This record gives sequence, C-alpha cells and structure tokens, in this order.
Amino acid sequence: MRIWFLTATILLLTGVATTAAADGERKSTTVPRFDAAVDRGVAYLRTQLELGSHGGEQILVAYALYKCGVSKADPAVAAALQASAGRSGGAQYQPISPYDHIYGAGVDAMLMADLDKDAYLANLQVIANYVMATQRANGSWSDTSTNPGDISMTQYAVLALWACQRAGAQIAPETVDRAADFLMRSGNGDGGWAYRPGTNEGPGQGSSTHNMTMAGAGSLGICRLMLYGSRKAAKPDAEKQDLAFGALEKVEEEVEPGEVKPAFPDYNASIAATAMDARVDRAFSWNLGNFQPVSRVEHNLYFYYCIERAAAVGDLGRINGQDWFVVYGDGLLTLQMQDGSFPTHSGSVVGTSLALLYYMRSTDQILKTLYGKGQLRADKGNPFGDKKKQKEPSELDLLLSSMENIDFSKLDETDSSIADDVVLSVQSIDDPKKLVGEIERLKKLIRHPNAQVRRSVYWALGRTGNFSLVPQMLEGLKDPNVDVNIEAEMALRFIARRPNGFGNSLDPLAGLGPADPADQRLKNANDWRTKSFKRWSDWYFQTRPYEEKDGLDELEAATFAGAKAEDSGKK
Repeated sequence: MRIWFLTATILLLTGVATTAAADGERKSTTVPRFDAAVDRGVAYLRTQLELGSHGGEQILVAYALYKCGVSKADPAVAAALQASAGRSGGAQYQPISPYDHIYGAGVDAMLMADLDKDAYLANLQVIANYVMATQRANGSWSDTSTNPGDISMTQYAVLALWACQRAGAQIAPETVDRAADFLMRSGNGDGGWAYRPGTNEGPGQGSSTHNMTMAGAGSLGICRLMLYGSRKAAKPDAEKQDLAFGALEKVEEEVEPGEVKPAFPDYNASIAATAMDARVDRAFSWNLGNFQPVSRVEHNLYFYYCIERAAAVGDLGRINGQDWFVVYGDGLLTLQMQDGSFPTHSGSVVGTSLALLYYMRSTDQILKTLYGKGQLRADKGNPFGDKKKQKEPSELDLLLSSMENIDFSKLDETDSSIADDVVLSVQSIDDPKKLVGEIERLKKLIRHPNAQVRRSVYWALGRTGNFSLVPQMLEGLKDPNVDVNIEAEMALRFIARRPNGFGNSLDPLAGLGPADPADQRLKNANDWRTKSFKRWSDWYFQTRPYEEKDGLDELEAATFAGAKAEDSGKK
C-alpha cells in the first residue's frame, strides 16, 4: 500500500476555493460540533509546522489550513505554494519522487489552482502536459512503468487534469475519455473497485474496498463532469402517491440552480453520460450496502474525503438526501484524539489534514464556485443561536413539554387520550432535521403503553438518520406489538441506508389471518423478531464505533429469545 503520501494527497486534489469568506476569515461547516472538531484540528496542525515534515505533507497541511480560512499570506501556506511552483517552473515537471510522480503533480496543481490560478497558469499547463504524457494505453496511471494501472493513482491523475482544466490549461479530451473507459471496465461485478484491477495486489486482494470504490466513483464522476457537465437534478413527480405510514421514500436533494458546463463541448465521448451515472450509482449502492460510518481500514482517514468528493460530483445526496455528511461526519468525529489530531496509518498530520478537508466539504466548495455561488459561512457566530430571534414553539414542542412529567406506568395501554395527539404531531413534521433536537424527549415516549404512540416514535426517530439510535431501534424489534416491530425494522433500514434490510419480510404474520390459532401467530411473530434482531445486532456490533460500548450489550443481544415476547397481534 502507499506510503503516507498516498493518503496525504487525496484531499489536496480539490480545486478553486470559494470566496464566500474573506481571505483569512474562519469558515464554518455549519454544524457546531464539527466546527469544534475543526478548531481542535487546526490547533494541532499549528503545533506540527516546525517538525520538518516531508514536502508533500507540508503542502497538505497548508492546503487544509487554507480551506479552513487561514490566509494565503500565512507563512506556512506561502512556503508550500512556493515549493509547488518551483517543481513546475521549467519546461518539464519535476516530481517530488519517482514513485509519487502523479500524486505530487496532483497536489501541486490543486494548491496553485486554488490559491491563484491566473498567476500559475503556465505552471499548471506544465503539470497537465506531464500527466497526459504518463497515461497508459488502457487509460490508467500507475506508480512505476512496470506496475499495472491502479485506481488510486488514476484518481489523482483525473483530479489533476480537472484542476488544470478549470484554471484554463489545455487538456486533450481523449485523455479524459480513456480514463473514463478504464474506470468503466475495471470495476468489480459487485459495483465496487479494487486497488489494482486484474490483480490480487493491495488492500482487499482484488476485492472491492471502501476506499477504492469511492475513489473510483469520484474519479468517474469527474470524468463525466468534464465530458458532459453536471448531472441534472431529478424532477419531482407532478403527483406523488400517498405513502403508507412509515414507508421508506427516496429523498431528492434540493439542488441550487446552476450547472457546470462541459469542458469540451464539441467532443463526442465514447461512453454515454447515463452509463457513467449508472456506474457511479452502483458504487454508491455497494458502499451503502457495506455501510461503515466509522472507517476501519488501514488508511481510515483516506475514506472520508473519497466519499465527500464522490458525493459532491456524483450526487450521493440525490439518493440519500444530505444525511451522508452528518452521518459520516459523526463517524469521523469518533476518531479524533484529545489533542485534536486524527491518527491514521500515514501519521496524525496527514490524518488530521484529511479530516479537516472532509469537514470543510472541499469538493463541494469547488462546485459552488463553478456555479458562481458562495459556500461556507464566514464567522461561526454564536453556536447557541441569536437569543433575539427565538423560534416559535411547534405543536410537537408544546406536546412534548406537556408530557415531560407523565408517569407512563400509571397509564393503561388502551388509554388513547394523548395517543392521537402524538401521532398527528409527529407525522406533521415534514423535515427530519426538526426531529433531531427532540431526540431525547422522543426517546422517553418509547415507554408509552400505547402501541400507536410507540410506533410513531420509532418512525420519527428513524427519520433522523442518527446512527447512535440503533440500540433503541433494536429494542423496538423486541416490542410485543408487531406493528411496532415493523416500524423499528424500517427505521433501521433508513439509518443503515439498506432499503431491503437483510431480506427479512415486512410482514411477520405473512400467510396467517385472524382466524388462525393464537399460538401459531405468536410463534411466527417471535421467529421473525428473533431473526431480525439477530441480523441487525450482528451488523451493529460490526459497524459501531469501538468506544460505543454502552448502547447495547452483546451478551444481552445473544440471549434474546423471541419466544419471550408477549403479544404478536396487530393492534
């Protein structure tokens, strides 16, 4: 696998910075807890500037600081820019090292294109010429002249060409077309990509990996962007069918007006845009089917910008709304150390830089700049909000406040005095973000004796997409009411981004009717509960953050017996 430079350069390949905030003015992720993580990360990197880091690492740190709002006049940023320009100031590009030749070219190109593309256009043309000249006949790039092409090196070449093209350098469209062809042909049948296609070399030994799958998806998405322009946002249906309560619905992102035009409008690409889009979507499906919000691979921090870039150019948000940034961002947050660093196989400096660039949504900044729009807000302001502009309480706020001190143990299950109010209030929430702030209060309602209330609460909590709620959703699979079980199963599918779950039917009593014996209905329901709980708890123990040991005990999960459930009838 690559030395530290492989991971170091992945995030540098994100081009022109937004001008939404003045140079040197701190930018915000718009998520307070992520802002705090970025602040700690910036402080950590500042302590590493005098440690004599490798040249590529120096550039990575400078780029990360600049993306967070550090001025390009800052000594660390200015020194890195000077080093990048020096390697491309002659007629031939001078790589940092033979092995890292394409990585280095991409790093240097991104930094110059981002900080001052007009001043360094000649340098960027030199880099573009070098990258085009080193492409293999099959459309790939590699670390040496003897090794087969690999997805990691190819992605850096594509990103370097994209940066040079955006800055105004001349790029041969055939180079991009061949790269797209290689990416289309080199993927695995399951929708992912391996490190060095056609071999058993590297992580995964020929199997699809999270890092390479998102690297391949992002690279193909950029080829599509250059050859055809940006993907069009899906048009909403004129008339939507009414969905059953709690049904999963594909969420379409509300995209800002604007689009990126093709880089080569007169060129006829050999691969259709729709074919590229479909291939990228297959990669997203592989990733979501193997969902891991906390990356556990060797180069774990490498993954986060891979998915940020792929999501930005490939419209992951169009498939899963905008939840991906928060879900993966929360997973990334568990990897930060007390000193602010994010350790990875290539070192804490590299890992921290990669983490900061994920949180600053570097690729999304590029696209917003190409759209001619601003991106991240300057000045974080008061994270607790403006006290002069307090929001009006919603019906749900008022309802939950009135229920804070209710003793549910004294209520009868058939008491529907507040059940209808809960259901109507929860269903009236049209934006899942509004539910996030009520998570703790909603969790209390899981204890309500009325099954309709519990069902509504599981539906609402599932819509938040919050991974930390998985233990509560697993408890819902053990609820004595079948309707509640189904809602908990659907909530888990939504949180896990697995629309089909693990193949369990959504009808525990399939084939049975009210006239069938009660003991048979109970047996079928309990068999379903046991199977569903086992599959989801196994998944949870494999994907949860290492530190999250108090949400659900593995012994408790192992000893759950569906036969202990009390009731199987639908209420």
